[in-house]
Amino acid sequence: MNIIKISLLLNIFFILVLVFGTIYITLLIKNKTVENEGIDKIIDVFKIAIVTTVATIIVNIVSDYFKERDYDKSEMVAFNEYIPYVIDTTGTIDKKINFCKFFASVTPKGDLRDGWEKYTSYLEGEKEKLVNLNETSKAKTLSITNKSELPTKEELVSLETDEAQKQKILSNLNAVENTSYLVILGADLTVKSATPELEWAKENISSNAVIYKKRNFYTTVIPVNSSYQDAKDLAKKIKTIDPKRDAYVVSSKTWCATTKFSNEENCLICN
Repeated sequence: MNIIKISLLLNIFFILVLVFGTIYITLLIKNKTVENEGIDKIIDVFKIAIVTTVATIIVNIVSDYFKERDYDKSEMVAFNEYIPYVIDTTGTIDKKINFCKFFASVTPKGDLRDGWEKYTSYLEGEKEKLVNLNETSKAKTLSITNKSELPTKEELVSLETDEAQKQKILSNLNAVENTSYLVILGADLTVKSATPELEWAKENISSNAVIYKKRNFYTTVIPVNSSYQDAKDLAKKIKTIDPKRDAYVVSSKTWCATTKFSNEENCLICN
């Protein structure tokens, strides 16, 4: 129960006392159960009580108003102090959700607590969208890599589109995902046929270019361990240098979460 509610209940109590006191004095006068001099004294005392009570009520109201204002200001100071953690661009969505849940649980009932709870619900809804997009991308990747044929341009574009949708959600939340990114240049059926693409990538784009074996085919990729935007910029650079080449950005989490180097095939095997 906040300060204003307590003050209101006390003020109502005092007002009821005054009302019943007035009724009591009226009955005394009407029934003449007390002498006139006694009634005059009662009335004088009651007048003093009324003035004192009204003055006290006014003082309490003004005092409580300023106390409530100070409390609200303290809440806003705390909010402003911790809001950077919510909008931190290096934080994951799980980190933001846990932070908001904590403050929703320790903040007193009121508008500020309602705000924490509403934003927590919003973040949880956006997280569910991200989880669904990840699952969709994994299912598409599995479908692509289980085929004997090389992935088509449309299939790779679809994966890139899913990743772009994820990044749009993360950008709106000022959040990041704990993953690196892969720029895919092309796919081949053997390491030998993928080697020319790899050599071109190392010579013109990045010495980090490598061949990943993904089930039935070999992809030339450039790992990007920084941001999604860096991966997009790298893909754009490839298309600028050679417009005939395609480059697609996918998440390593959905395309190839773990790898193991194969000396026999001289490439990384996606597990």
